[in-house]
Amino acid sequence: MNVQDSKKVEPTSKSSNEHENLRANVVSNGDLQVAAVFSSKRKVREVLEVVQNQTSVAASQVEIIEAGDPNMSEKLERNSASIGKRMWSSHLLLGAIGLICGLLAAFLLTQFGPALTQQNPLFTYIALISPGLFIGLFIAGLIGLRPDRSEVVQTVRHAVRYGKVALVINLRKSQSSSEVSHLLKQHTDKVVESIR
Repeated sequence: MNVQDSKKVEPTSKSSNEHENLRANVVSNGDLQVAAVFSSKRKVREVLEVVQNQTSVAASQVEIIEAGDPNMSEKLERNSASIGKRMWSSHLLLGAIGLICGLLAAFLLTQFGPALTQQNPLFTYIALISPGLFIGLFIAGLIGLRPDRSEVVQTVRHAVRYGKVALVINLRKSQSSSEVSHLLKQHTDKVVESIR
């Protein structure tokens, strides 16, 4: 019986390590946020006590969101000014990269390309700069939309709308997202995480 129990434990720990390694390859744990939904504030406090006892999560990293909480947006998102600055800089950077790629492609075509592009350099530049700029700005817009964030935000809003309580934990670099998620999943079936 002990052999069977050890076999059952091994795959779950392996999958949690794979989860952590996948996240570590993409982004540091310091930029992750884990949210869980519970039926009552009392249950949130009990689970939070367990999480704080078994991990290094501090009270300053935790946000509890209830129905009618006027600060729900601030608890879920970082400062909106920093989000705006990041979107502005990503649009400028990727737009400029797209513009430069369009200019470079047009230059190469007007110098070494087919006779049509060499005889019409103005139209070649217009035809390649416009899509380069557009593609750069389009990619910046996709990054700004952050579809991974909408899962956490929508889960918390839906839970609060129906009278449940959400626990949001903003992780630090030294903390394991898989460990915190695993602890929360022992007490609720609705746990989501994303990059802040």
